[in-house]
Amino acid sequence: MFWVRTLRTSLRNGSRFLKGRSPGKPSVRRAGGGPHIEPQYRQYPQLTKKQVLEAEFLSGFMWFWIFWHLWHDPDAVLGHFPYPDPSKWTDEELGIPPIAEE
Repeated sequence: MFWVRTLRTSLRNGSRFLKGRSPGKPSVRRAGGGPHIEPQYRQYPQLTKKQVLEAEFLSGFMWFWIFWHLWHDPDAVLGHFPYPDPSKWTDEELGIPPIAEE
């Protein structure tokens, strides 16, 4: 089977050589489908209507996803523990020096 692969590679390279292309030189590829927008220096990009609609849809879905999960699973953001009562913290825990020292 090795000779079949070698023969195929040799024939492919030979046909490329006869067509005027070298085996190592890639063929010319052109961008296909959709409008081609030339880059512009220091100007806002020109967006197509499709790009604007896709961006609006994706950002709207993103915010829906965030708010949906915040509403239905708030523990993922706020934590799975009871929130501590700051009024019960001592001055020492807060790093406040005693009043007697002056």
